[in-house]
Amino acid sequence: MDATRAGVGSDPLAHINVSRLRADLRAVQALGTTSGAMQACTVSADIRQAYGTALRARDEAAAYLHGNRDWTTEDLAEVICGHRADERRVRLIAEWSTTPPHLYDAGHELLHRQQLANELRDLLSEARATAVHHLREAELVLPTDPLTRVHKATDMVRFSSYHLDVVAANRNLYAANLVVHHEWDLDEIAELADAEPDAISSAFDAARTNPPSDADSRSVRELAAIAAAIAARRRHWESARQEAVAECLAAGVAADLIAAHSGREAALT
Repeated sequence: MDATRAGVGSDPLAHINVSRLRADLRAVQALGTTSGAMQACTVSADIRQAYGTALRARDEAAAYLHGNRDWTTEDLAEVICGHRADERRVRLIAEWSTTPPHLYDAGHELLHRQQLANELRDLLSEARATAVHHLREAELVLPTDPLTRVHKATDMVRFSSYHLDVVAANRNLYAANLVVHHEWDLDEIAELADAEPDAISSAFDAARTNPPSDADSRSVRELAAIAAAIAARRRHWESARQEAVAECLAAGVAADLIAAHSGREAALT
């Protein structure tokens, strides 16, 4: 389902093309390399951006109905959460969000935007699962020449480290959001995130500026799985680099040449 609808003037979701995002994911699923895994992370980020846009639009419709159409937070919870009992979460969302000056057919808009958010959320989980699968199953393709192997392994360690930092930062932010907005226990969410409590608490200030609808324990679990898979892949490349360095030294390759290809003197220790 694409977000564009006829008859809606300024549609905040008009640029979201679910069909294209799904096609991008299907293309990545056909790959089984480390590159494919990182492409899955990139597609996941695109889907997450679209999902965030859908959430913001959904939140605005909820705020409008609550402030201008006398919908109770229980009414909103039934649409957003599927049951009326989760009133507190919806109240936070409605109070946090900007209320548009006017929203035509707001009840229909809320249903549409929630449906779109649900569709994107499921697609996001599929993309993240694809990233984990590719990372776990990818073969470690190594050049025959040991010096070239040192260079490639070093590049892949850096590449993996960058992606690991990005994934961990997002995981910590979503985890922190659950604590600061939804009163989750820090130690409980740290265990779910497979992260140190201090890493999550350091994201508290950033989480306070994020909407409470960004609180998502499923995202915390999914990003923790991706982080673990990237960390394992990085360990493989680090081991490959160490073995290649040892092979170079045994073959009499100059230490400064090895260091130049590895980018650090520590590779020779």
